[in-house]
Amino acid sequence: MDVHPIPQNVTSFQFKLVGDMTLKQFGYLAAGSAFAYFVFIVFARDYPFIAWPVIVFSALLGIGFAFLPIASRPLDYWLVAFLKAVYSPTYRVWKKNRKTFKEEPLFNSRLAMYLAGQPTVQPAPTPQPIAQPVQPVDISELPTHEELQKTVDLARQAQQLQMRIIQTERTLSQIKTETQKPTPIPVDYTQQVNVILADLQNLVTQASAIKQQIQSVTEEPPAKTEPVIPPVTKEKVKIIIPAKPKQTQIALTTFPNVINGIVKDKENNYLEGVVAVIYDKEGLPVRALKTNKLGQFTSSTPLPNGTYTLELEKDDFTFDVLQMELTGEILPPLMITAK
Repeated sequence: MDVHPIPQNVTSFQFKLVGDMTLKQFGYLAAGSAFAYFVFIVFARDYPFIAWPVIVFSALLGIGFAFLPIASRPLDYWLVAFLKAVYSPTYRVWKKNRKTFKEEPLFNSRLAMYLAGQPTVQPAPTPQPIAQPVQPVDISELPTHEELQKTVDLARQAQQLQMRIIQTERTLSQIKTETQKPTPIPVDYTQQVNVILADLQNLVTQASAIKQQIQSVTEEPPAKTEPVIPPVTKEKVKIIIPAKPKQTQIALTTFPNVINGIVKDKENNYLEGVVAVIYDKEGLPVRALKTNKLGQFTSSTPLPNGTYTLELEKDDFTFDVLQMELTGEILPPLMITAK
């Protein structure tokens, strides 16, 4: 076997001028010596106290750049690194939407404001209404302290009921969104939806009762022939009675030509472990599925258009043989009941 030389980085080779002194080292030494000689010729006779320190420093600087390495690096390398660090600092400023956040007046005090729990942006002051001349008010016609307290309590209860109604509606919307997402294991939300609807109906009934009480407390007296003093404005709570949502059928899939269904017994209980086999028009099995704890089964991939037969099997139960035609549409769940 022939011996081949190991490749070497020839670009790092430097020409040696005298001994181990390279051409670059000779240039540094010559530059320092030439500058020292120039200062000696021009300034040494007239200004010896200034010229001689410059001469010595220049000569030593040329010798240092030529022969004095630091951490196996020459002085010119450290000089270049220092200049890069000075003129290219690693400093970053956060900008967003063409705005530099360092220029914000509260940027430097953001840590203190965060620890104090104070918001960085103060809300704008609300405009004050123009003062109107106040007419004398008959104290006997003002509501009593008990009526005011009762009105405030009813308003607080109505506000809490309104928040609970909004939260219940939000929960129903989340359940509706979850039912529309395809999942490998279908989930039955029927019992949870029924509980939420019952709570919502109870909240609506309580809100209606509180609304009637507020109307009975805040009912104004009949008008008189005398000048009527403007009543004290009270904050009225608007109770929103949402319409009862329609209960929709839960979809087990959102893909077309996917056969799915729910299997129950005669007592309307879900059957787990029922084997569902799908055959094509030639009688060949194309899918084999199994129901979960909620009696649900669904195929993972769509089937081509055509005629298919569905047969169900489980011990001590008998089922009808179902035949269906797939035409590229989303199939609703098949509700299958054992005989």
